[in-house]
Amino acid sequence: MTNSASPHQNADYRLEPGFQYPERRISISSAEQHRLHGWCDMAPEVFGDIADPSLVGRLPMVIIANTIAAGRPGWGQVHTIHRITQRRPIKLGESLTLQGMIDGFEPHPRGQVLKSTWRYIDRDGETPFEVNPDGLLIDAAFESKRPQRKPKTESTDLGAERGYQPLLTKRCTPEATVGYCQGSNNPIHSDMEIAQQFGFRVPILAGTQTMSFLLEPLYRNYSPQEFFLTIGFMRPVFWDDELGIEATKKNAYFDHIKAINADKKCVADCVVQNLRE
Repeated sequence: MTNSASPHQNADYRLEPGFQYPERRISISSAEQHRLHGWCDMAPEVFGDIADPSLVGRLPMVIIANTIAAGRPGWGQVHTIHRITQRRPIKLGESLTLQGMIDGFEPHPRGQVLKSTWRYIDRDGETPFEVNPDGLLIDAAFESKRPQRKPKTESTDLGAERGYQPLLTKRCTPEATVGYCQGSNNPIHSDMEIAQQFGFRVPILAGTQTMSFLLEPLYRNYSPQEFFLTIGFMRPVFWDDELGIEATKKNAYFDHIKAINADKKCVADCVVQNLRE
């Protein structure tokens, strides 16, 4: 992804409700998508000349991580929910203006949940793409006093009764985790000591990398034009996990996609609504 200002220029970023980030021009190049998909073990032809929605929505998470590093040194960050509204596909190389704002904070037993809105404006002034992520800000001091609790998510694992179909297997590695997170200021994905400080046995994958795993079968099987996705991250995905990707169908389309770990526990799921091809 290219942009007109480096996401590391974070001295003026403020963790306060209503803060509006400076606008920036962005685009996702074919080379960058292929690089990131390489760390996801995904062939270029899966998306072709269309930008992977998880990568379109990746830069806001990098910017948020840098904001937290500047405003809350020592705090951790975990992606908990990602909502995507796509009104049309984004082309590789298409230039967009990214507008971002911090909506507010909600209290959480382990710290705070940061809510934000990011809109992508095209040359015609339309908004073809929008993301609304939630990120858990983990207070390290508080974490040391209280037992770890699971982040609350909006998505619901609907259970085996839905009749999930196995689709893909993804093997996570430290090399792929670190490679994918290059450019992010969140050591919870790369530093063993930091990850363990926040209660994880080893570093964890970025939420958007897991998101790419979930969206791969959607694009392998369909040519989605318009949809609303709610991705919930139920459990951490560790950099040595093996994930199975499964899905159910409604009206001939995938309506619910999930990732399960070797213990058969759901680590992330994606609810697909209003899919239009």
